[in-house]
Amino acid sequence: MNFDELKKSWQEQPTDEDLQNPNLKQYKEVGNIMAKLRRNIKREFIAWLLCILFLVSVPLLPFYTIKGYAAFAYYFCIVQLSLSSLISYRRFYYLIKSARQIDHLTSREHLLKLYYDLKYAVETYRIVAYVMIPQGMFLYFIIIAQSKAVVWFEKLYHFKETLVQNPSFIVWMILAALVSIGITILITEIMIRMYYGDYLIKIKENLDQMEAE
Repeated sequence: MNFDELKKSWQEQPTDEDLQNPNLKQYKEVGNIMAKLRRNIKREFIAWLLCILFLVSVPLLPFYTIKGYAAFAYYFCIVQLSLSSLISYRRFYYLIKSARQIDHLTSREHLLKLYYDLKYAVETYRIVAYVMIPQGMFLYFIIIAQSKAVVWFEKLYHFKETLVQNPSFIVWMILAALVSIGITILITEIMIRMYYGDYLIKIKENLDQMEAE
């Protein structure tokens, strides 16, 4: 047996730490997962802040003419979006805070708590995203309408008259709403899967491995 083989054999021997905690590998892997999750949450929060700032500045741009009660409704929706989003980010904040308290991940009970806290935070994120769809569509409606927003509101308010006089407008609005809802749901589910869902699955897999050992 040469020196390299001796070195490899020595490295494969279990350490005292491994003997004390046979699930140390899973704990370390979950720790790495949480580090990645923290980065994702911070990145998304920064992106969310930039989006809110952009939406706030849209009516101030010279080529947009959002005025009157359309402007009031626009900013009211932004406030609703901001407050609703903070609910989900608050859950993620408490998740990160609790994860920092168990950085060493020394017990399966801690991992179970971490898993269910993350699952609850993700479900809260999904619910809030779906609840905000009407507000998001309303903002999109105002942005694309620009100076015609008030006129379009009037047409929708007098739905029956508009349906008789200008049915193509109603059809276009319904199709636009359905497409927007579909795209929003698709993007939401993709983001949840990419940013949080895959890590949730990995934590569950580590818990199952520890239970099987």
